[in-house]
Amino acid sequence: MHATNVPLGLFFKSIGMKFSSDCFELDTGEKHCDGGKMFVKRAGGEWERNYEMEKYVFRDGDKVLISYGNETEEQLKQQMQSVDSF
Repeated sequence: MHATNVPLGLFFKSIGMKFSSDCFELDTGEKHCDGGKMFVKRAGGEWERNYEMEKYVFRDGDKVLISYGNETEEQLKQQMQSVDSF
């Protein structure tokens, strides 16, 4: 992200994707519209559920996990660990 105060939805739009609390659409046209969830981990903090979705403005050092589907809590934890270790 090279600008400040830019919501996540605008970021995805700038790279040809659509993102909202309803759906995530890839630049290929593939859509994921089933139960979107977003989690944020601020620098030095813990993962927390975030409900702002496309309106979320992230800060330097934030880690964001966006998940569409019916993952179990354990599966979400595994996804969070993979984002954190990247």
